[in-house]
Amino acid sequence: MKTSRLTVGIVVLLLVLASVGTAIAQDSPTKIDLNALAARGEALANEDPLTIQLRDQLADDASRRGFYIGMGAAEGQTLPGPGKEKIGASLPTTQQRGYNIAVSFSLERNRNADLAARGATITGADERAAAARDADQDVYFRLGFNISTGIFGDAAKGALGNTQLGPGSLKIRDSLSAGGQRGFNAAVKFYLGQDAPTSPPRARPRTPGETSVVDFSERDTSRDKAYGAITATNSTGNPYEIRCRGGRDAFIFTPESSKQDSTGSTVIIELLTFEPSSRPAGPGGEGLNPGQCSWVDRPMNERFLIRFETPANAQVKQTLHGSQVDTSPTAAESFPDVNTIPQYLRSENHYWSFFGAKPVNNFYTATGHKFWKPSLVLRPDDPLRKKHSRVNDALTPAKP
Repeated sequence: MKTSRLTVGIVVLLLVLASVGTAIAQDSPTKIDLNALAARGEALANEDPLTIQLRDQLADDASRRGFYIGMGAAEGQTLPGPGKEKIGASLPTTQQRGYNIAVSFSLERNRNADLAARGATITGADERAAAARDADQDVYFRLGFNISTGIFGDAAKGALGNTQLGPGSLKIRDSLSAGGQRGFNAAVKFYLGQDAPTSPPRARPRTPGETSVVDFSERDTSRDKAYGAITATNSTGNPYEIRCRGGRDAFIFTPESSKQDSTGSTVIIELLTFEPSSRPAGPGGEGLNPGQCSWVDRPMNERFLIRFETPANAQVKQTLHGSQVDTSPTAAESFPDVNTIPQYLRSENHYWSFFGAKPVNNFYTATGHKFWKPSLVLRPDDPLRKKHSRVNDALTPAKP
């Protein structure tokens, strides 16, 4: 009897230990082998001339390692998600920018992999098409050109051979980044001899757990007069403002998802990939080289993504009513949207500020944004400073 009880006790104990072990195994997250991801990503990067070009734009080994990890993490993926964000957030800050660039590019290419491959083959064998594509150094431009070539190129050479724009091809175009759309339109012009019409980007599924933010264009325009009156501050008075200086092909804008605002208009949630400055932006933007972003009052040495909201088409009323659409390089000052902001920031003389920027996972979420211009310093006794207690010694000059 004692032996039997002992045996039963041992069996029960083993069962308990087994169940505990199973529970621990289920609760333990799968460990990600970053070295394996990097090795796989390097192999993937070497297969595509465009990813080689992107990688070669990264100057240091840490950024390139992050790039390879991003290539591996995004293999076969077509949408952003929490898994890829978690991997990016786990990396050292020196690797995160390269990681974000690789993921952003991979998702855009993978969504259109067949067309991009067709277009790359056709363009590679056509000197005129290659010259038109490679006239722009933006890798996203070249990707968009390849995708468009896959649609409108010669069917005998492997393209779909479409001879006119339709809803399907426009949806593909509108799902691309700003650079990709420019390249797509350039190929339309090259093959069809016509300019592609403008239209709002394709709506994308929202990322689970996405934080909603407010576009600055919805705010009271009277606040534009005083620089400090639109700067979000914490309890110590330090501004949560990130300022960016334009630069040709320096920024990557990736539409992440979309939603409808109270008027029924489409609002796009964008991710901006940028190069941080090791210096504060400064009250006059003097701390920024072309293509860089930084906090106004302190160096930027952390994340390399800004999430913000902006209209899909800020000039939809002009389009519907037949009014003239502003296509100038400064259109974003009056009509900020997913097309005009990237165009605005192609000039190194243009600046953009993101307000209320708070760290969330692998990026900063901004509660507002607006163009910015080198400011005029206010005297201590200036009436504007006395009237607005939060003014930070500067006034944004009026638009010329």
